[in-house]
Amino acid sequence: MMGTHYAPVDAGERDLAAAQLDDMALAHEGAPWNAWKGAVVEWHLQRIANVRAEAWVPGLAGARDPAVEHALGRFYGHGARTTIARLKAENIELRRRLLDAIACARFYAGGAADAGGRAHALLVKLLAAEAGTPAAPAAPGATTAAAKRGQRH
Repeated sequence: MMGTHYAPVDAGERDLAAAQLDDMALAHEGAPWNAWKGAVVEWHLQRIANVRAEAWVPGLAGARDPAVEHALGRFYGHGARTTIARLKAENIELRRRLLDAIACARFYAGGAADAGGRAHALLVKLLAAEAGTPAAPAAPGATTAAAKRGQRH
């Protein structure tokens, strides 16, 4: 039985199980194994059901304690509200960045030419926001590492 792990068994639990099996053996004394095998199987399944019922994990089984369920509901609700608020803020920021990029594309699509100054300034702003640092005003035509990362070759 390699790889099989057993939970530690309390000596009292072991003695109780042995006594219960002894009682079944005495009740079926002299009978062939097939005659009392069903009783042993039923006893075993009942013990498993009892252990599962006692090993309740909040959220994974039926409710046991209304106070625990209420506390878990509030905890999960708070986490969900926090996550939703953060996602909404990120969504608004991403939409703002998209609108800036569209305005820049429209500027150049309209035939305007400024030697890439507007695109450069927008790239510096977007890349700084992505890195979480404030964007420093860049002079048109200046080449920065952030702008180079945004260029396509």
